[in-house]
Amino acid sequence: MNLVISRKSRYAIIFVIVCLIVFMETYQPFPSFRLATFSLAFLALALMVSVLRGKVRDGFVVLASAAFGLTFIETLAVIFDSRSVPVLANGFTVPQPVIGLGPEHAGRFHAEKTFRKSGDQIYSVDYTIDQNLLRETKSAGTGPTIVFFGDSFTFGEGLNDADTLPQIFADLLDRKQRVLNLGYPAYGPQQFLAELQTGRFDSVIGEQPRLFIFQTGAGHAERVACRPFWVLRWPRYELENGDVVLKGTCHDGPTRGIRIWFEHMASFRMFVEPYLQRITHDDVELYIRVLLAAAKLAKEKYGVATLIPYNLAPASHYLDGTGFTDDEIIQRLRDGGAMVVDVSLTKEQASGAPLTIKNDGHPTALANRLKASIIKEYIEGHAPGVLVAGLP
Repeated sequence: MNLVISRKSRYAIIFVIVCLIVFMETYQPFPSFRLATFSLAFLALALMVSVLRGKVRDGFVVLASAAFGLTFIETLAVIFDSRSVPVLANGFTVPQPVIGLGPEHAGRFHAEKTFRKSGDQIYSVDYTIDQNLLRETKSAGTGPTIVFFGDSFTFGEGLNDADTLPQIFADLLDRKQRVLNLGYPAYGPQQFLAELQTGRFDSVIGEQPRLFIFQTGAGHAERVACRPFWVLRWPRYELENGDVVLKGTCHDGPTRGIRIWFEHMASFRMFVEPYLQRITHDDVELYIRVLLAAAKLAKEKYGVATLIPYNLAPASHYLDGTGFTDDEIIQRLRDGGAMVVDVSLTKEQASGAPLTIKNDGHPTALANRLKASIIKEYIEGHAPGVLVAGLP
């Protein structure tokens, strides 16, 4: 039986393969679609080799070999990719001016996180976003206000509304003082500074701010330096003549599209991205200066102090090569006028109970209760007058 495919048929197959590649790149029908794109590209190039002759054919042999190599590497990366995948309801994350991303509207949003391969569930919770597009915090409706700024730790990723740090803190005060949660997943110090500079939430904060609280740690340095993929739309600050100056967003123009394209490659995420996210001395210096600029603006514009609950670096080697330690960062922040309290927790404090959500890393409700107690005790001892008189 003759199975030889005519040249005309091979061109037709190549056309179909190219259409499939366009479909994959346009609609991204499944998480590993880029592996399918590379595989199809290899097949198309191999067929081109079979119909061409001479030097042009030699060129396509090189291209087909490269496509085969990319397909092989991508296959290995997909096999060993153990990432978990968050799934959020539509409207929870949309482009927003000043801050990059945020909720589109008020409402209740369901969030789940599962393992990419097994589909096993890590958490399944609901986030309530109020009319001000903030995570709901039940507290006093008016009066002296304590405002929490920050990232997913402050927002309460993986937790229901009752278990967020700001809500637990408000509960410690018997909800007799107004508490706001301006946190949102993946935010960094640049959102804190940009929000104060633009007055984005001034109408929400009101005329009686009493204290700003920004939970952070050295892990935020990479965000300020625009190193992770997910900060593409974040405000970008640089040091200019000793001042912290806003310079647009982390990735403007074509570079945003290029980074997004690469991010869909498991091989890029596994083998290249870890090196891109390594921080330097200048990154940490910028991180400190952005925080201090926010604390200074809080004092000058709002007349309030800034309290920084500080979490130690995410790994013992994280600050290696930067010339900084956690203790030195904390001291710089204190010298610059911010109040700092270490909220890193130990297993002993939790009596062996989990402090992070299993297979996720975000704080549990217990961790937030411990941190809220530390913050309240620190305020009582170092910031008299912040808490309303008569609170427990």
